[in-house]
Amino acid sequence: MLGNWHSQFVNSNKNVYMGLYFTLYSTVEYFLEHGLTSVGTIFAYRRNVPACLRKAVQRDLYSTLAVYKHSKKVTMINYVPRKNTNVLLLASCHAKLKIDNHQGFKTPDIITYYNLGKGYVDSMDARIEDFCFKRRPTDTPC
Repeated sequence: MLGNWHSQFVNSNKNVYMGLYFTLYSTVEYFLEHGLTSVGTIFAYRRNVPACLRKAVQRDLYSTLAVYKHSKKVTMINYVPRKNTNVLLLASCHAKLKIDNHQGFKTPDIITYYNLGKGYVDSMDARIEDFCFKRRPTDTPC
């Protein structure tokens, strides 16, 4: 599925940070089978996202909703940081959900953990964008 790039990391108990385009439930299961954990943001329209996690319209600010799958090895959370905005994360490295009440934001520890490695994911996305050959509109400046 993902090729042989990961052969040196099999059963090394390392964590893989993923961006929106690579985070899938099947990918997380694949990593778990090979002794790796993962965490990443996920699109709400993905096939394996439960309907209860898709909407943030009538949810309280700073509220968290969690769903556990695969005998509590995979956790999917929905966090509402701003009104009508939600953040969906899929993680296999946190068995229990803990809430950090730092500065009143009630941030789940999975989001705090993801933010530690998010800079690497964002810099990789920027490098991929540099090599993207999509045609840009001519009416906007570069």
